[in-house]
Amino acid sequence: MGEGFHNLSTMEEQTFTIAPATFDLHLLPREAQTFGSPAFREAVSVFLQRAFQGFGGRVAIFVNTERIAVTWTPDPSPRKPLDVVIEKLRHGQQAEGIQLLELLLSRQPDDVNVLYNLGMALSDAGKLEKAEQRLRRAVELAPGFTNALIALGVALSRQQKDEEAANVLKSAVDLEPENPWAQRNLGVALLKQSRYSDAAECLQHAAALRPEDQSVWVALGDAFRHSGRAADAKNAYEQAIALNPHSDSAEAARQGSNQLARTEFERKAAGAPRPEVVDYCVAALKAFANLPAQRVQEIALEIAMLGRKGLDLNSSEMKYRLKSMEGNFSGLQLMSHMYVAFEQIAPGEELGFDLAREYRMARGIYEKEGPLG
Repeated sequence: MGEGFHNLSTMEEQTFTIAPATFDLHLLPREAQTFGSPAFREAVSVFLQRAFQGFGGRVAIFVNTERIAVTWTPDPSPRKPLDVVIEKLRHGQQAEGIQLLELLLSRQPDDVNVLYNLGMALSDAGKLEKAEQRLRRAVELAPGFTNALIALGVALSRQQKDEEAANVLKSAVDLEPENPWAQRNLGVALLKQSRYSDAAECLQHAAALRPEDQSVWVALGDAFRHSGRAADAKNAYEQAIALNPHSDSAEAARQGSNQLARTEFERKAAGAPRPEVVDYCVAALKAFANLPAQRVQEIALEIAMLGRKGLDLNSSEMKYRLKSMEGNFSGLQLMSHMYVAFEQIAPGEELGFDLAREYRMARGIYEKEGPLG
């Protein structure tokens, strides 16, 4: 995260002071959350005593209604406080880490590493305006600090300040073209601006630098999909899913892949009615003819759930099986069966795709042939 807290490897006494009103009450027991009360003073003292024990050395704490002061005398070879706080942040102790970083900053307000790590923690905690303030100061003090630029760009992007975010992240890329996080976050910022080709270029670079980064492949799939590069998008989504099929990123990749399939499906649907879809709809009408409505509903819902994981609508070789219906089915067959099922159990339901023309033709054929035709 950072390079460490500077100039604390001495025996000199260090004093940190903050106002009581700036202390995060959520770190204290409920009964101690009244500023200035005896319980508040006691709970703050206990919290800081415990926190500074991790730094090593001796500590004295003073709390009243006007200030909270910590006087710390380090051991000859102490652990740097910033390193201890970073460990806390890495272990999910976010609120505690932020409070301690604010305390460290009170003594050295221009310490770039403290500003950077505090800005990162605030950004991840959703305190974006404060994060932006700390990170802007870090960048002002150290214009060449690439990671601070990246963190500032991310904080701006999280506030929907997309154009400024892209400009800041472009500065980070200019400083370190081979920094994968700079390339990835610039790509995502450009994606939010609908600059799909530029986004794809950055994200391809990031994927080459860190091919194990699942989120890069998802974003790259999105950039390719919006650019009309269907085959490249499909490959990027597959790469993302293969890295960890059970993650949130994999779910995002499946959703992108589904959207890609539906876009291609709709593009083909805009042309002449597809004979194979008509045939699949006729087959579905015959298969559902003597089934109770509840069974048809079960089939429809199972296909819908399967569709959320991704159905290949363009391959006749890829086959799927259902628990509620015997046989092996292509993705297009299942979509056709689902459309017919919903027309029976919930006519007019918005499914995100339209087979109305094929369904009407199938109904005409079915009515002539009958269930056994």
